[in-house]
Amino acid sequence: MNALDLMNSLSVIYDPRQAWKVEHKLTDVLILIICAVIAGCEGWEEIEDFGNKRLDWLKKYGEFENGVPSHHTIARVAAVVNPKQFQRCFIEWMKACHKVSNGEIIAIDGKP
Repeated sequence: MNALDLMNSLSVIYDPRQAWKVEHKLTDVLILIICAVIAGCEGWEEIEDFGNKRLDWLKKYGEFENGVPSHHTIARVAAVVNPKQFQRCFIEWMKACHKVSNGEIIAIDGKP
């Protein structure tokens, strides 16, 4: 799996936020949410904590120019993203992962 491919997939998602109020790129917030949830985080505060602990690693894949967004910002961003568009992007990324691994994938939920 390639996180850069995930970032490219997420970059097509429409960002409905008012541009002059945006402090965090949509792709940064989404990659943070995805990585944190895969790591077992539950809730916006845990996602924020995950980001703060792993900011250097996250910067390999996103800009995070203004650091990690607050849990309030994370929740607001998640609420405005079109879920069907997000789902399509995520599925396309997962399909690409399947091709890359030649079908030898370990389930991220821990189940065979």
